[in-house]
Order: sequence, then C-alpha cells, then structure tokens
Amino acid sequence: MKYLKYLPIALFLLLAGCASTQRAANNATATAKKSKVVKAHEAARTDFKTMNSRLSVSYDNSITTRSFTVNLRMEKGKQIWMSAGLFGITAAKVYITPDRVQFYEKLNKRAFDGDFSLISDFLGEEISFQQLEDLLLGQSVEPLENKDFTIVNNEYQFQQVAVITKMFNLRPTDFKISEQSISKTSEGSFLKVNYPEYQIVDGRIIPTEIKIDALQGDRVSKVDMELKSVDFDQEMTFPFNMPSGYSPFKL
Repeated sequence: MKYLKYLPIALFLLLAGCASTQRAANNATATAKKSKVVKAHEAARTDFKTMNSRLSVSYDNSITTRSFTVNLRMEKGKQIWMSAGLFGITAAKVYITPDRVQFYEKLNKRAFDGDFSLISDFLGEEISFQQLEDLLLGQSVEPLENKDFTIVNNEYQFQQVAVITKMFNLRPTDFKISEQSISKTSEGSFLKVNYPEYQIVDGRIIPTEIKIDALQGDRVSKVDMELKSVDFDQEMTFPFNMPSGYSPFKL
C-alpha cells in the first residue's frame, strides 16, 4: 500500500442519510436478513445538492504532530473542494472532479494536475469519485452483498477474508458505518477508518468525527477530523487557480 508515505496530503483528499427501509433499533437483531440490512444501509445515503463544512484536523505520525482547519465543500457527484489553513493562512487547496485531481501546497511549493488515479495510489487500491464521497460521508466504499454477514459486538458486520482482508461494521441504530478497514497481513499494513459519532443536520445523518489509523511495518499514522459546522444546499463557489512556478508533485 502506497498511501502511508503521502498521508499528510492524502488526508486532504480523505476528508452519512436519514431514510430507512427497515426500522432502526438500539440492538442488532439476530434474525436480521443480510439483504434487508444492505438495503437499509443504501437507504441511509445522504441526499443533498451541496454541502459546506468546517473541519478541525489533527495529524500524528509519532514524529510530527500538526493541527489545522479545513474548509470542505461538495457538490454531490460533481466536485469536492478543500482549503487547509494554518494560523488563518491558506496552506493548501484541493479540487477533485470524477475524472481530475488538482492540488497545491504552499509550504513546499508543489502542485499536481492529473487524473483520478492519484486518489487510488494514495489509498493503495482503485477507488472512484463516488467511493471517495462515501468515505467522507460514512458509507461503505464497496458493495456489501458479496461479503460474509454476521453480528459482532452488537453491530452488523460484513467481511471479506483473502490476501487483502476487508471489513465493514454498521450501527444498528441508523445502519451507518461505524468502521471500515482494509489490511494486508503479509505486508504488515492496514488502513482503518472509524466514525465514533454522527450528528443530524437538517434531517440528514453525517459523521461528527472521522478517525483514520494507518500502519505499515512499525510506522503508525493517525488523522482525526471533527466536523465543526455543516450546511446543506446553499449556493457556493469552488474557487481554484493552479499557481505557476510550483514543482510537480510526484508519487
């Protein structure tokens, strides 16, 4: 997996609904059918045109610890925009569409303008624009129908055990993701994304906090993101101008 080396930048890129076809409960039901749980999770997708949020972000790789703020704007299915700031000054910007990724960071004066495969390289496997949206909003990044289904610690768990093991846990209260992870034991690496809390904004269920833990060998990296404020369906702009004179960013 290649994402660990570039996690400080990847977190900008890594930075869930309310309807349900099945009545939510506080406890996972032992007799719940796999197909109904999957259907309820799909029904929990957040329905919106635009979303604007301010995030508090901290990063720790046991060597460097940083905290900063990120302004996140999304137009569902079309574009994702992020602006990261330190001490009130813009430090980096990211602009993502389904077929293009652009970003620059001022500290090292580096920039990238290319296709969506960059996101896949960050994460170590292929990922689409919609999957990136799902990751940010607390949805499973893969279909659950073909995964093994069981109940573990009062949550609905979907798992695929192979060379690369994948696991997705759903909360019984609203069928949102509480944790999704991918690991490769042979390489001593994993990426785990936890959603400790959710909030309801304008009738929509979205994460309050997102925690990313990554391990490769003896190197551990942690990213914590807290959504401080969220607004839906407001008119907004996505300003992005690629600066000149920056060095090309290379993987």
